[in-house]
Formats: sequence, structure tokens, C-alpha cells
Amino acid sequence: MVGVQLQMKTILVTGATGFLGSALTANLLAEGTRVKTLSRNDPGGDRVRAAVEKAARGFGLLLNDAHWALLSTAQVDFRDLEGTLAPRVLEDVTHVWNVAAEMSYSLKKILPAVDQNVVASSSLYDLAARHARQCQRFYHVSTAYTAGFGIEDVRETLHFTPRLVNAYQLSKWIAEVCLIQHHQEKALPLTIFRPSAVIGHRDTGWSTGVSFGLFSLAEGILYGKRKAVERIRLDLRGDSRLNLVCIDTVVSRARALLEAAEHRQPTEIFNCVGDEDFRVDESLEPAWIQLGMRVEFGPPQHEVDAELHRIIEKNKVFADTTWRFHSDQLKKVLGAAYVPQPMTQDIVRRSITHFLAHRLREIAQEPGAGEAPLSAPASP
Repeated sequence: MVGVQLQMKTILVTGATGFLGSALTANLLAEGTRVKTLSRNDPGGDRVRAAVEKAARGFGLLLNDAHWALLSTAQVDFRDLEGTLAPRVLEDVTHVWNVAAEMSYSLKKILPAVDQNVVASSSLYDLAARHARQCQRFYHVSTAYTAGFGIEDVRETLHFTPRLVNAYQLSKWIAEVCLIQHHQEKALPLTIFRPSAVIGHRDTGWSTGVSFGLFSLAEGILYGKRKAVERIRLDLRGDSRLNLVCIDTVVSRARALLEAAEHRQPTEIFNCVGDEDFRVDESLEPAWIQLGMRVEFGPPQHEVDAELHRIIEKNKVFADTTWRFHSDQLKKVLGAAYVPQPMTQDIVRRSITHFLAHRLREIAQEPGAGEAPLSAPASP
């Protein structure tokens, strides 16, 4: 009976070439759900298919021709969804998962961030409310860090006057405010879904290899390795605690929300987080062990430390801050479908190993890489 219900769904997904979007799409296809994706500069859908195929392998899923037949891609300009997203694409959509995001931290890129994270998200909600007459709910992926700084307890509510430090945080917070306002006008049920720091698959370690969050800190250690120094200092608080959540946990909770019926509200905000925190030094230990580095914590002492600091600086304020994230509302809605996610050294090690292996393969392809070869860690 559940399989029949799943097949009746048509999920519209944005951001299907990214980390979460590709993972969500791969899992929906694997369970027999029809998925429509929106993508830019991808007329044949090749970029979407390639990203989804990699995600499927990372999850240990095998997608056959029948699964791929459930996927379609519409090319759009996110700066002009009104003019490029045909209403017929939305006619049979039952749920929207808006995952696409501009993730730049730089305040110099605040305008592109607002265009994608605020304007495009608001436009898509408006179009879905008008043309997707079968749509039951609009899911918008935000970030748990819209809470900002100067707050310890982060609850599942809209944050007023948060202290935000980068374009990604700021634009994501504005998008939440705008979407809740749009809901008051359009009434299409709205769920704001806030993951914390997402890492790779708990079993395979799979991620896209993009340097963000925890991985950007590992990138700093890799920089020290490439500079052939034996010891580096990370200007971080080693005893601070991170909230890390595995990509498969985020996807499983997203999929569970599509089935959950009890305790639903016209507007909802959920924190999708790990169920226990992990120390910064413990999180990064697998990186320096695998790279054969000696790592200390404290202010930079030499030139390589100073360069390394510039790599990790944008995430320093996040790594040095410990938040207490609450997920009571998500647990209430999901009920027995909410599976706690503990964090262990092995889970983090697999994520770090996969990321470093990906980056070292990229480095090996750079011009002049043969002059200072680096060996990739063994796959988890």
C-alpha cells in the first residue's frame, strides 16, 4: 500500500546537481517516486543525471532504466522563473523540495545570494501556489545557523533580529521571513527544513567533495600537507563542539516528512540535526592522521599557519561556537520514523577519508602535480 502511495507522488526538486538535492533525488527514484527537477544550463538534463548517478552510488543504490524513466528535467533561469518555468511542469506536482542555494559566504556576493536564496525561492513558492493545484506542501531547505550568534538554545521557530555574519546565513534568514509572509497570502502549506553541518554518508562516507563546513577545515590541514611542513597550528577552539549530521540522515528525515500526517501545521520549522555533538579536535583528528601531520590548536606561528588560517577563517566563528539545537517538533511529527543519529569517530573518519581522497585526486590532475605527489587515503 505504501508503494502505491509513493508512486502517486510527483516531487519537484531544485538543486538536484548539489549535495543534498542529488541525494534526495536518487533516493526518491530508487523507491519509485516520480521526480521533476529544475536546472540551469542543462537542456538535456545530463548534469542532473550525472549528479544523481554519483549520489546513488554513494548511497549504495542501483538505479535501472525504470527508475530513470521517472526523472525529468526542466531548464529554467532562476532569475526569471515566472518567464521560464512553464505552468504545465507544475500541474501534477504533489510536493516541492526547494534545495537549490547560493552558498557563498562573501558579503561581496550578497546580491547573487539574495537572487537565488530569496527571490527565486519566493517566486517558486508563488508559482507552485498558483499552478500546482495538487501540491500538498512546499518544503524549503534552509540552515540551522539562521539562529545567528549570541544564542545557545536554537529552537524550531523563526528567529528575530539574529546576528548573522555572511551572505549565506543572511539570505537564508531573509528567505524564511519572506516565505512565511508568502504563506499568509497564498496559504500553500510550508515547511522550513534546517539541517546543521552536513557530512558524508555514515556507511560509505560519500559526499560531493566540495569544501564546505567540516570539509573546509580539513582542506586547511591538506594545505599544510601540500606545503610539506610537519606541524601546523589551527586557530580554532579544539574543545568547541560541532553538530554534524550525515547526508543519509537528512535524506531519510526528508523522505519521512513526505509520509507523515500527524501533527502537521500550515507552517512548520524543523531542525534536522545530529543527536549529539562532537568536539572539533576529535572531528579533525582523522584528517591529520591520514595526512601524516602534527596538528596543534592556537594562533598562527609561521607563514604556512597564516595562509592556512585564511582558508579556515570563514568557518572559524562557526567552529568556535557551540549551539544546543532542539528538534522536538520534528520528533513529534515523525514519531517512530525519527531515528536518532549518534556520531562516532568511525563515521567522521569515513567522511573525512572520502573527502580527502576526492581532493587528492583533483590535486593529482593539476598542472605540475607530479612534482610533489600526494597519496590518497584508502577508501572507507
